[in-house]
Amino acid sequence: MRPKKYPYSGKRKRQEKASDVKIPALAVFPNVSFRKELLKHVYTVTRYHDGCTIIYFRIPKLLGGYEEERAKVHLSYEKTMRILNSY
Repeated sequence: MRPKKYPYSGKRKRQEKASDVKIPALAVFPNVSFRKELLKHVYTVTRYHDGCTIIYFRIPKLLGGYEEERAKVHLSYEKTMRILNSY
């Protein structure tokens, strides 16, 4: 059987379009990253003794309570505050 002279000259295949999935905007630190929506729940930012910074979050629950989370960022307090204030 002889191959076709123009093998791809027929009907084009339907190509899949990218879905409308939005990539969440992130606040990026050296060792962690947060969604920007989470930054409005920052409760306190404290300096740690070894050049790190701890960020405490108070995330509201359904029935009026709070869920407290913390994240340790390996960055100085001043640089962390500069990044947080840029968002």
